[in-house]
Amino acid sequence: MAKGDLVSIPCVWLMIPYRHFGIDIGDGTIVHLARDSSASNIMTVQRVALSEFADGKPVRIEAVSDSLSDDEVVSRAVGRVGETGYHLIAGNCEHFARECKCGMPASHQSDRLIRGVCRAGIAGWLAASTNAVRVASIAGVPKGMASRSSGIASLVAEAARHSAYAASRCAKIEHRKAEVIGRTVGVTTAAVAGLITAGPRAAASAAVVYLSLDSMAHSTMQTISKVYTDPNRPKNP
Repeated sequence: MAKGDLVSIPCVWLMIPYRHFGIDIGDGTIVHLARDSSASNIMTVQRVALSEFADGKPVRIEAVSDSLSDDEVVSRAVGRVGETGYHLIAGNCEHFARECKCGMPASHQSDRLIRGVCRAGIAGWLAASTNAVRVASIAGVPKGMASRSSGIASLVAEAARHSAYAASRCAKIEHRKAEVIGRTVGVTTAAVAGLITAGPRAAASAAVVYLSLDSMAHSTMQTISKVYTDPNRPKNP
């Protein structure tokens, strides 16, 4: 670990694994957005000892492809100590740490969660529906491609995609490359599942359906992000 590194530790919330992020200041301390020990319902940007941040868990240095200079990263992080506020979609610990590290707020975890829920939700609806055409029209799937078998294939593909992404990240592959690997595995798995269940035509249909669900989920996430990052959005009192 070194000054300006983006670091994270593994955590679990309601059986859901995630990573908690912070910035290494280079002097044995970490700046991160976390719950204030003096007020359990308030999240603040804090500067704490590395041991307190790690809490006995292994600390991982996150690979990034577009970092600011180490001095600027540290200056950004330290300058925000004392700030309060938290939002799962627009202002969580990863948003804070990546904004300090790269200049722009981003949370790959919340982004992947929302897009994954969208894909799996529509795929499951399609797999269980007796009216695939109606589901297809809502999800933006090309006419004639949607079917219960393509929905099932997409569910299998989603599981394979997440497994491939997780394995890539464990191998310390940067998020963007891991996303490409996961998406490729997902589409390939959808096609293979369609081929096994109903032949070549079903393989093509399953791949097209999965790509359509991926596009729909991406558009949904962009819309949600715009809503929550709109400076004119009404704030809670």
